[in-house]
Amino acid sequence: MSLKPAVAFITLLAIALPAMATTYKVTTAKELQDAIGKVKAGDVIQLAAGTYKDKFVIKNKSGKADSPIQLTGPAGSSAAVLVNSGGYGLYLDHANYWIIDGITVNNSGKGIILDTSTNNVLQNLTVHDVDDEGIHFRAFSTDNVLKNSHIYNTGKKQAGFGEGVYIGSANSNWCTYTSCNPDKSDRNKVLTNSIGPNVNAEGIDIKEGSSDGLIQGNTFDGSGISGENYADSVIDVKGNNYAITGNTVNNHPTSSDKNLLDGFQVHQAYTGWGKNNKFSSNRFNLNTKGYGINVQPGLTGNIVCDNNSVTNTTGGVANVALSHCQ
Repeated sequence: MSLKPAVAFITLLAIALPAMATTYKVTTAKELQDAIGKVKAGDVIQLAAGTYKDKFVIKNKSGKADSPIQLTGPAGSSAAVLVNSGGYGLYLDHANYWIIDGITVNNSGKGIILDTSTNNVLQNLTVHDVDDEGIHFRAFSTDNVLKNSHIYNTGKKQAGFGEGVYIGSANSNWCTYTSCNPDKSDRNKVLTNSIGPNVNAEGIDIKEGSSDGLIQGNTFDGSGISGENYADSVIDVKGNNYAITGNTVNNHPTSSDKNLLDGFQVHQAYTGWGKNNKFSSNRFNLNTKGYGINVQPGLTGNIVCDNNSVTNTTGGVANVALSHCQ
């Protein structure tokens, strides 16, 4: 009897079966580097509690929509801490469909940077005590989610560049990161995070060139903002078509800490930007003389709903007319 049909069936079966996912259990920086180099779609890198000191770069390595790659910290109260003094704590470069879950980044130049990276989920993270910004979506990084994370003590060396979350690039940097085109780091979501205290620049800085993001359910502590490089609000919106909803801002300044002016601000840093953003159901306890939401005069399409509320400020909810929003 011919074996050809059986061989053909086995071959087809092998093709049809999905590749088995691998879990890499990591305890050292070298093991983490090795695992980053080996992983494929669906794999998991599981970090044990401890400190991992090195330069960790995920470059040209992606999962898939139905099988992301996971980098996870330990369960419970113990932490897996990434440290890269003077550099990026974790760098995703052309890396898509990753889940970064339950790790800490500290004592690094910057926290977590994404360049040209899409459809990633960053969750249950702690980022603190970094020289500059905490988390940065940059260079056409789109459709990412940051949620359920705590960011504080940023800008330890460069206060004016110590944003908690930075979306896009300033137009002065477009030639550096996006071939002189607007940095369309679009459709990113920042959800249910705790940002502050001692975030020396804005809690979230949304740059010109970026559009269609969602900032929802976050809690900001404005205490310790530096005022440097015009950092005097917890969110600065220079992009277009953002929905900013259901956030809470608290500020408890000391006698030497009075740099916060407004809760949120909208600016035009480049022609055509700073427009069509919507603010709804935000709560402000500011202890300032500014506004909950301060929109630069002359910008069009920005909507401040009448369901925003403010206490402990002489300015009121906004410097523009309120809209009744459904």
